[in-house]
Amino acid sequence: MTILKVLYPRKTIGGTKVRGAGNAARTVRGFLYAVGLLCLGISTKGADVDRSLSSQYGTEQELQRDSSVLFYEDFENGNFKKWNETVGTSVIVSNQVHQGQYAVEMSMRRGKNTGGDLKKWFLPGADSVYVRFYVRFSTNYHYNHHFVWLGANELTNKWSAFGKAGLKPDGSYFSTGMEPWFGWGKNPPPGEVNLYSYFLDMKVDPKMNKYWGNAFFPPGPGAGKEAGEDRSVPKLGEWECWEFMIKSNDPEKSNGEQAMWVNDKLIGKFTGIRWRNKSDLKPNCLWLEHYGYDEGDPTKQYWGEEQTVWFDDVVVARQRVGPRKR
Repeated sequence: MTILKVLYPRKTIGGTKVRGAGNAARTVRGFLYAVGLLCLGISTKGADVDRSLSSQYGTEQELQRDSSVLFYEDFENGNFKKWNETVGTSVIVSNQVHQGQYAVEMSMRRGKNTGGDLKKWFLPGADSVYVRFYVRFSTNYHYNHHFVWLGANELTNKWSAFGKAGLKPDGSYFSTGMEPWFGWGKNPPPGEVNLYSYFLDMKVDPKMNKYWGNAFFPPGPGAGKEAGEDRSVPKLGEWECWEFMIKSNDPEKSNGEQAMWVNDKLIGKFTGIRWRNKSDLKPNCLWLEHYGYDEGDPTKQYWGEEQTVWFDDVVVARQRVGPRKR
């Protein structure tokens, strides 16, 4: 591994600092990394070489300055000033954190509230967007209705993707959410991780004649089935690293993608999706949401009196982010 350390330096190349050089520096490091592999006789053809941002930087402070980062929030300012909207029970806390001094807590109390959420627009958006966050579910957790969401809104109407439950997209929006799904009781709390998506060619619910979000279950490339052998069920009471992405399609093709990772493991990648029919519609809003105990919540029979989630170390970027380095 000595060769790799020489050929894949973290801070300098030939004595010149490159960390702040952005994309050019990353390209050089990637090239030197590949050269290092070849020197060791390791072929990169067909290999899943880690090109996440976290693999290229030694600290989160360096990572957040990368030109591909659209939004960064570790809550260390102790407030919500970076967000455009704060709703419900969202509160900064210091007793449950992943790293640093602060995180955000969102609780639900039966009959009193439906949780909390934070919204951040990053207009005009990007064709490919990745969202990484850390999440912890309380040990008494059951299920929720909706969770973390990434939406594509029109530039003339930043709310075009909101309030569209049960409707088929008309070309003015699309969205997907990384959520734990209870599987009608077949999955243990908090449910298996899936992607809940609205897109142009989505399928209708034949029983209700409504276009509820279509679920994508591991491992792909098709939508899959709930409670399958490849399901991923988060652990309660522990911090986990979740990440998901949308890759927009070419407007005239069905070549869009989405994928999700848990603790740096790719658990599902889905292809052949037609998200949009115009090129200026791009993912441009993160909705960090903990929603449930509402009238339409399908998990009613499993409700407890209260449940809580905590979020920390949120990154939105144009490329894979990867887990935070300690």
